[in-house]
Amino acid sequence: MDNSVSYLTEKKPFNLKLIAVGLIFLLDFNINTIDFLPDIIALVFISAGIGKLYYINEDLEKAKKYINFFYAFAIIKLLWNAVYIISGFKAALDDNFVLLLAALFSIAEIILSMCVFINIFKGFEIFFNLSGRITHAAKSSLMLLCLKIFIILKFILSMLVYIPDLLLETNWDSLSMSYDMYLDAPYVKSLLLPPCFIIQTLLGIFLISLVIPYFFAISKDTDLYDFVKLKITQALVNNPFLAITQTLRYVFLCFMAGCVFFADLRIDNINILPDFIICVFFLTGIYTVKKTNTDIKSMKLNIYLVINFFISAASYIFENIYTKIYTTGRYGENVMLMNVSKIVSVILFHISVVVFFVIFIEFYIFIKSLQRKHLEFSIRHLNKYITSSEKNLDRNKNKIMITAAAAFCIKIISPVLPQYGWLMVLHASVLIAFISLIISVLYNIRDAVYSYYYLKKTD
Repeated sequence: MDNSVSYLTEKKPFNLKLIAVGLIFLLDFNINTIDFLPDIIALVFISAGIGKLYYINEDLEKAKKYINFFYAFAIIKLLWNAVYIISGFKAALDDNFVLLLAALFSIAEIILSMCVFINIFKGFEIFFNLSGRITHAAKSSLMLLCLKIFIILKFILSMLVYIPDLLLETNWDSLSMSYDMYLDAPYVKSLLLPPCFIIQTLLGIFLISLVIPYFFAISKDTDLYDFVKLKITQALVNNPFLAITQTLRYVFLCFMAGCVFFADLRIDNINILPDFIICVFFLTGIYTVKKTNTDIKSMKLNIYLVINFFISAASYIFENIYTKIYTTGRYGENVMLMNVSKIVSVILFHISVVVFFVIFIEFYIFIKSLQRKHLEFSIRHLNKYITSSEKNLDRNKNKIMITAAAAFCIKIISPVLPQYGWLMVLHASVLIAFISLIISVLYNIRDAVYSYYYLKKTD
């Protein structure tokens, strides 16, 4: 009785039921690239469901990496949906552009979904075989096959609705004469949409009826749970720094992903990499660090990030209000609103860039404090030998700060640049080069921290 109670009340290192819940949010249906069940919610559940399993399984570690890539994609897609909805579902966008974007979103989603679930089920099969759960292994192969079929069919059904947009008006005229009835792309799409929606919904319900009982069944297998939990415990005992290095990997991935949104990537005057997302990724990474390194100071950095989130988000909203009015050509009574939106967005953008530079300075201090803490720990407790050059963590500080200052100066002039032409290309190229530099620096720091916990084998 005591064992069963502890099993139900203890904090579990993984929870397979959450993966089943997450699948519900991946069974979405997109209309004009609008996702009414955000993928990001699914990823939160699936990631929490995997928990610490990726400590002991390479396939689940790969799945975790693909989930992190999926996070970045899901955020971009969610932002696009928000902009599209705010614009009243009738944004001044070319139909071919909407079609291309829908195709890109669907292709990215099918690739990432496949990569995530193939690795998840491959990881599960290893656990099943090691623990002698042959029945679970057989069902696992069936579940993966069903998921693959559904993901492919979902992609086909999503794209089928957009096929009428590919035909030219002359083609529609020819078809109309052939069938002696008026045909055009909107009319045919209206005929395709209901059956595609119904078929996809029924397929989703069928898949859920298979997958949810499967995950709930294996999650109730206490022997399997104890076996896998023991493997996790053994891995942590054999490598007491495994949790630290895995946490740092996630932290630095958040920081690197956040840096990507510093670039200004515009499609039809809409920035699909808004700056305020940087704050979300950085706050997530800092929060994760603070859970294991409570003595590292980050109060000022957190305050700046929270403040700039609202400033940058407000700038983004006003910029899109201006863009919508300007691109639709509906000036009239909206001239005042358009001009005010432009002025406010530019002012807020300049303020946000200045605050981002302050954030960059505080973030540099935070990262170096984190690196220095792990370095001192390895020297004191692991007897690591560190060369004098490795101990000088700030040797490139001046070069980094000067480069950052130049990049932020270039960033701040983006509102006055033309949206098309070689100047915008040059501007984007400089920012991308700066982002690549910062990501490479973060990557090197992460590897340096890893090396502090790597103990060389002695004969």
